[in-house]
Amino acid sequence: MKIIVVGAGKVGYSLSQRLVQDNHDVYMIDRSQERIHNLEHVLDVSLVQGNGSDIQLLNEIGMDDVGMFIAVTDSDEVNMLSCAVAKIAGVPTTVARVRDTNIAEHMDDTMKERLGVDLFINPEMVTAQELLQILETPSAIDVEEFGQGSVRLMEFKIKDDFPLLRTPLKDVCFPEGALLVGILRHGEMIIPHGESFVQPHDSVFFLGLKNAIDTLERQWFSNYDTFHKRVVIIGAGLLGQNLTVLLERAGFTVKVIEKDIERCEQLAAKVDKAIIINGDGTDFDLLEAEEVSDNDVIIALTDDDKLNLLVALVGKHMGIPKTVVRVGRPEYIMLMEQVGIDIVFSPRLLTAGQILRFVRSGEGVVSISTFEGGKAESIEIAITEQSPVAGKQLKDIRLPGKALVGVILRGNEAIVPRGNTEILVGDHIVLFTLPESVTKLLNYLT
Repeated sequence: MKIIVVGAGKVGYSLSQRLVQDNHDVYMIDRSQERIHNLEHVLDVSLVQGNGSDIQLLNEIGMDDVGMFIAVTDSDEVNMLSCAVAKIAGVPTTVARVRDTNIAEHMDDTMKERLGVDLFINPEMVTAQELLQILETPSAIDVEEFGQGSVRLMEFKIKDDFPLLRTPLKDVCFPEGALLVGILRHGEMIIPHGESFVQPHDSVFFLGLKNAIDTLERQWFSNYDTFHKRVVIIGAGLLGQNLTVLLERAGFTVKVIEKDIERCEQLAAKVDKAIIINGDGTDFDLLEAEEVSDNDVIIALTDDDKLNLLVALVGKHMGIPKTVVRVGRPEYIMLMEQVGIDIVFSPRLLTAGQILRFVRSGEGVVSISTFEGGKAESIEIAITEQSPVAGKQLKDIRLPGKALVGVILRGNEAIVPRGNTEILVGDHIVLFTLPESVTKLLNYLT
């Protein structure tokens, strides 16, 4: 599909990179000659300097065969105007990155249709919702759900005292309905087999029925006994504000430290119980005075990656069990995890993943989730009459690339398949796979 991406910033770059991986024909527009020049030898896309809402420029690119138009510049207004112009030019589907929560919240479907925007994407809200889901499951470092919550995929970190270290998986008895689908070791994702084993500091991915995954978590990973839903947040930008509101609604006790008094006042007006402190999150005396060591989690959300790392390490030194760090540069994720940070996330990768999910929704994909900065993906796919796997038993199917079928959703039932399980028309299958295999899988299955 021919896709136009307006905005060559961090989100635009990450998104275009993923779209090219999926074999889409991508045109990227940006006003900055410098940005265009920097991407010339990095991305295999058509680069155009100019204004994404310039109809003459769009006509020069050719709008007749454009399937989707995605505007992700730093300006909400430019993004919405660009989508409106694209819709007038005949583009069937448009996506606008809009950071102002009031815009999307106060628009009904009719207003969105008239404006010409099919999907509003708010990076800070997407990230806040993702963090809330993770924080509500304290023993996991990532959580995703499929089949309206009946299927769960969870990522855990293996510690030195894990009871099944270096035991071949064929000799391990997992709870029925749970399957180990991925092992991340030294930055490399492994799709496991019977002889595979886990070792300290691996990240492991379990996919299966919600009850089975919850049982597995309680048996081997749970730290609920010491978790009291107390969180300290450093940084009250848009992400910090959205997360504080969501955590307060979910029953967490929240304390926020922010240097900017104006941001403190903005957040104070949005919450009822959260404590907002105007101060420096790196001030050790302030952290001790506010007794931040009594919290279960410290979350560093400033715009400075190095500062976030420092704050998290200080929190770890003070005895806070769990550290969460925001990074602007995804290449820092693995480095920060190696120095002991529990959860490192990139809003731009989460945003790109959310948009990619929308792009793929027309290809038979019901849901898609990415893990560890795009090192692995989990996909829920609807099986139609045209699918070559319909009517076949799992043992007779040879999927292209590296992938595991973890769960089959059939009506209201979730099934962990065996070799003789037959895949039927109307089933949804949940796969765990590597990014380089996604396009082959989608082409084959849909």
